[in-house]
Amino acid sequence: MAAAAAALPEMSLDKALQFQPRTPMSLRLRQLGRGSHQFRVPVDDSDKRPSSFESRGRIRVLTTPSKIRLGRKPGFANGKPAVKEAKGPKLAAIIGLALRQLPPDIPVATEYKGKVITLQAFDLPENGVFVVECQEPHRAEAEKWNVKFSGPYWISIDSLTEYLKTMEEPVNDSSFPKHLRALDALGIILGHTARAGEGIATVGRNRAFAIDDKRREAVNTFGESLLAMLRGYYQSVRTGTGRILVNTNVMHAPFRAQLELSSLFEREGVAKMEKIDQLQKYPPHVKQNYERQLNSLHKFLGRSRVLCKVPGDKPGKWFDACRSIAGLATAKDGRVGSNVRNQEAPKFAHGLQYGGLASVQFYLKTQNRGPPPRRRVSNGIQYNIKANLSLPLVNVGAVQKPIYFLAEHCKLLYGPVKAKMNPREQSEMIKFACQSPAHNGNSITNVARAVLGFDNNPLLDRFGVSVDKQLITVIGRELTPPGLAYLAQTGNSLSMVRPKNGGWLMKGAKISKPGRLIRSWTFLHISKQQKPRHHAEVQSVAIKFMKFMATNMGMKISNPGNPLNGSSTEPGFKVKSAVDEASLKLAFKKIVKARPDFVLVLLPAQDTALYNMVKKIADVDYGLQNACVVQDKILEEKGQMRYFANVTLKVNLKFGGTNQMLRGEIGLLKSGKTMVVGYDVTHPTNLAAGADKHASSMVGLVASVDKNLIQWPAVAWVGPAREEMLGQDLVEKFKSRLHLWQKNNQGRLPENILIFRDGVSEGQFSLVLEKELPHIREACKQTYQAILKPRITLIVSAKRHQTRFFPTDTQHIHPRSKNPKEGTVVDRGVTNVRYWDFFLQAHASTQGTARPAHYTVLLDEIIRADYGAAAADVLEKLTHDMCYLYGRATKRSASARLRTMLTWSAREPAFTRASSLKTLDQ
Repeated sequence: MAAAAAALPEMSLDKALQFQPRTPMSLRLRQLGRGSHQFRVPVDDSDKRPSSFESRGRIRVLTTPSKIRLGRKPGFANGKPAVKEAKGPKLAAIIGLALRQLPPDIPVATEYKGKVITLQAFDLPENGVFVVECQEPHRAEAEKWNVKFSGPYWISIDSLTEYLKTMEEPVNDSSFPKHLRALDALGIILGHTARAGEGIATVGRNRAFAIDDKRREAVNTFGESLLAMLRGYYQSVRTGTGRILVNTNVMHAPFRAQLELSSLFEREGVAKMEKIDQLQKYPPHVKQNYERQLNSLHKFLGRSRVLCKVPGDKPGKWFDACRSIAGLATAKDGRVGSNVRNQEAPKFAHGLQYGGLASVQFYLKTQNRGPPPRRRVSNGIQYNIKANLSLPLVNVGAVQKPIYFLAEHCKLLYGPVKAKMNPREQSEMIKFACQSPAHNGNSITNVARAVLGFDNNPLLDRFGVSVDKQLITVIGRELTPPGLAYLAQTGNSLSMVRPKNGGWLMKGAKISKPGRLIRSWTFLHISKQQKPRHHAEVQSVAIKFMKFMATNMGMKISNPGNPLNGSSTEPGFKVKSAVDEASLKLAFKKIVKARPDFVLVLLPAQDTALYNMVKKIADVDYGLQNACVVQDKILEEKGQMRYFANVTLKVNLKFGGTNQMLRGEIGLLKSGKTMVVGYDVTHPTNLAAGADKHASSMVGLVASVDKNLIQWPAVAWVGPAREEMLGQDLVEKFKSRLHLWQKNNQGRLPENILIFRDGVSEGQFSLVLEKELPHIREACKQTYQAILKPRITLIVSAKRHQTRFFPTDTQHIHPRSKNPKEGTVVDRGVTNVRYWDFFLQAHASTQGTARPAHYTVLLDEIIRADYGAAAADVLEKLTHDMCYLYGRATKRSASARLRTMLTWSAREPAFTRASSLKTLDQ
C-alpha cells in the first residue's frame, strides 16, 4: 500500500521540566507479614479544613500511593511530535524512529502520542522537521514521514516543589489540580519504560498489562470463549500534602485470546467456505445461522491486531508483519461513500455477506515492476500458495480500501476488547479478579514494579526520579454505625437495630411505614421448560408470600389470600416456558383487564433477558407495579422467610413506604429542612467503533422528598453526545424536584440543599461551579421568588479512582474479607491539605479489595455555617449514616453518592440509584 509523506501538526508544552532538590523526609520502617514493609512519612498535616473527630480512635492503614523522589537534575520539554493519518502502533513506531535521531546522551521519555520530555535542549533542523523512513521488510520502498517538533517549552517544577513545601495557593489561580503539566510530565517519565518495552500492552494513558509468557497473569481462556482475562497495573502521579505520590493499583480487563485464526474459525464452526454453494440447497435458517456466526466473529475481530506471514519478492521467503484488521471480508468492502460502490470493489457470490477464496472476486496487484495492471481473479492467489478454501478471508486494510489476506497466515494477538461477556465468563472474571487485600498489596509492591519498570531503571536514574518500594501509611478512623429503627412486631413502638459488620437482621421487626394500600393483586407463573412446577404449588406460595407481607411485615393488603383470576378455572395467570415477547405481552394484556394493583411474576430461572422483557412490558407498556422472583428460590422451604422479607422490602418501596429510619441522626437531616439531591450523566458504552461519538448521553437526577431519605423521585432526559456538563435543561428538571419536596412538606420549600454530583474528574471541578451551579441557582430563584433563597452545599463523589486501603491492625479488619472495617474514613495523607476531601469505605466488601468512595466539597454554605470547627466530623458522619438507608436490603450501600441507573416507569423514564433509590409514583 502506497504511503504518502504527511506534514505534521504542531503541538507543544508550555514550560520546561526542571527538577529541584527536596529535603529528604525521615522514614520509619517496620516489618510486616507477607514480606512487605510499611513506612510513615512525618508530614505536617495542619490545615485550614474543619477538624476531624476521634470516633473509636485512630487506625493505621496502608494505601496504594508510593512516594516519588526527585533528584537535582534540571528538566526540559520538547514539544509534541504527531503524525497526520498515523494512529496507534504506526504512530508509536514513527515517533520512536524520530527519537532515535536525537543525541544518545540526552535522556528522552514519551507517551508515543505527542509529548517528549527531555532534560536538556537538543538541536533541531531549521524547520523543526525530522524525516523518518519507516521500512517494513516486505515492502520495496520505505514510507517517509515528516515529524515536526514544536517548542521547546519549559515546564518548571520550582513552583511545584515550593507549593509542596508551603501548600499555599498561588494568587488568582483557581485551577484544580495544581501544576497539572508538571505532574503529566512525571507521569510520562514513569510510564515510558512500560510503553517502550516488549511484552507489555498499554491500554489508555495509565494501564499496562504483561502479555509475554514469562510475566503474563491471565485466565487464558474461559473454556470455549474467545476472551482471556489479564491482570495489569495502573499508575498515575498526583500530589499529596507535602509530597508527590505515584498511585499504583491492580487492574483487570478482557483481552482477545492469542491463537491462530485458522484454529479460531475451525473452533467456531465457520470453516465451511469451500461448500458455500451448497448452502443454497439447505433451508433458509441454516444460511441465516451461518451468517450470524460470521457476523459475530466479524464484530469480535474488528480493530484487532494480527501477526501476518507475508510472502516476499522471492519464492519461499516470508516476513512477519503486525496489522490491524477491519474484520472478515464482507460485501460492504470497497465503498467510496455510504451507498456508492467502487468499480473495483470485490464481488461476493451466492448472496452471502462474507466470503472466502471460493466465493469472492477481487482485483489483485501483480508482482511485476512498474505500475501494476489490475485484473479480476477468483479461486486463488498467484503466490504458488496452497490456500485453505474453507476459511473466510481477512481484511487487513480498511472497509473503504480492503486488502484481503489468507486466514491461515494470521495469528490473533493479545489485545483489549470491549465485549459483552456471558454469565459464565463474568463468573470466571470475578473469580480471577477478586483477590484478597493482602494478595493485591503484595502484587502492587512486587509484580507491579517489574511490569511498570520502577526498579533498576537507567532512564529513571538519568531523570533523577525514583519510587519508594513501600506503600505509604496513613492515619484513618472508624466511624460508628448509626442505629436503625423498625416497627416492633407487637404494638406501635419502634424497635432499635444496631448494624454489625455492615449488615443487620430484622428479626422481630416490621417495616417502619407501609406504602399505599394494595387493594387487589395477582401473579404470573412463567412455567419452567424442565421439571415444571404445578400451578397449584405456585399459587400456594404466592398467597403465602402476600400473607407474610401483610402479617409479618406490616404492609397494607386488602385480600392477601385472594389473587385475581386469569380464567374461570384457576387463580392467577400462566404462560408456557418457551416464552417470547409477543406471548408475554398477551399475558400482561389479560392481566391489565383484571386491574390489579400489584403483580408477582415468578420467573422459571435467573434470566436477564426474560427479566428485562418483563420489566419493559409491565413498567413501560402497561404501567403495572410488579416484582420478579425466581421460582426455585421462593419455593425453597429453607430460608424462605428470609427470602420473603427481602422481597417485601423492595415491594414496600415501590408503593411509597419506608423500611427503616435513622436514629441519632445529624440535626441537619432530622430537622426536615434539608433536601438531598444526586445527579449524573451516563455515556453509552460498548457500541460499534465510532458510534459512541454520536450517541446521546442520558442524564439522571434524583432527590429526597422528606427527612426519612427513603423515597427518591427521579427525572431523566437526553443530553448531547459525550458531554458531561449540563445545560439549560437542568433548570426545569431541578425545579420539578423542588416542587415535589414542597408537595410532600405542607407547601414548604427546603431551606438547605445538599447535592452529590457524580461522574466528574478533578479537572472538571471548576466547570461544575462555572456551568452547572448557575442553573441550579436559577431554578431556586424561579421557585422561591420572594422567599429567602436556600443554602447549597455541593459535593463531588467518585468511585472511579485507584486508591485502595489495606489494614495493618487486626482490631480494625473485617473478619471475612480482610478489608478495613466498614466505616473507615481517611482524610489525611492522601488528601490535599488545602481542599476539603475525604475517602469513606462505608461498606463491608464481601470479596476482593474494597473500593472507598472519594468525596470533595466544591461549595459549602451549610455545614461550616452550622457546625463550625466540627464541620468535617458532621459531614463524614452524615455521609456515612446515609449509606445505611439502603432500603432494598439489610445492608449498607457502598457510598452515599446517589448513583443513578436508567429504569423505566409507565409514566416517564426514570433514573434510580442502583443500590437503594426507588422511583416514587408522581
